[in-house]
Amino acid sequence: MKEIVGLVAVRTESTRLPNKAFRLLNGKPLLEVLIDRLAETPYLDDFVICTTQSSADDKIENFCKEKQVKCYRGEVKNVLGRFIGASAMVPSEYVVRITGDNPLSDFYNMHQCFEYLKSKKADYSRPEGVPLGTACEVILTKALHELDDKSLAHDLSEYMTYFFELAPFIKDDLYQVEDQYNFPDLRLTVDYEKDLLFIQEIVKHFNGKIPALSEIVSYCRSLPDYPKVKSDAAMEAEIKSKIIFK
Repeated sequence: MKEIVGLVAVRTESTRLPNKAFRLLNGKPLLEVLIDRLAETPYLDDFVICTTQSSADDKIENFCKEKQVKCYRGEVKNVLGRFIGASAMVPSEYVVRITGDNPLSDFYNMHQCFEYLKSKKADYSRPEGVPLGTACEVILTKALHELDDKSLAHDLSEYMTYFFELAPFIKDDLYQVEDQYNFPDLRLTVDYEKDLLFIQEIVKHFNGKIPALSEIVSYCRSLPDYPKVKSDAAMEAEIKSKIIFK
């Protein structure tokens, strides 16, 4: 059994930015950018691309075959179920939830968070304070299975962070990042065309490379304007009200 494995949730049928996994960043599809970074990080023992059984996602499976990386396919609306299936494919003590539309995912603070979680003997942790779109969530695999067993809202598990916050049987302990990584108002996820354009500008500034998150934060702090995180408290409350457990 491996110690820690990354599980990457990705699909092509996004309503806000269709086929975004294959939109280009520095000449490479976003999914390929993330896969290459995952293959290079020393902080994971392995990773699995977790996509859906929809025919639209045949493209993702075929791409994974070309890249010679593992791919698991499951129900369209059950991200949690896909993670359970992928964790059976590559058994590990811990898993990391990684989102496929986050090419700037921060693996350094993921590792720091992992060490913190182990020291606290917690079930779940994530880096607090990093820009939106860079956090990776670390989960004890046994706790992931318990969440799957007790959840009554699998169709909402794309909002898995809320599941861990709300589940009374999960011990969570969040890791506060150091100041050079701290920029919670900064938006670095890819949901819309303008998100992709901003990340393209960041990569262009760093001569086609994706640097350490501290360098990205320092650069974005120097800008007169940057994309800001916008929250929708009413929508968040509505989603959370539907997440229930046995």
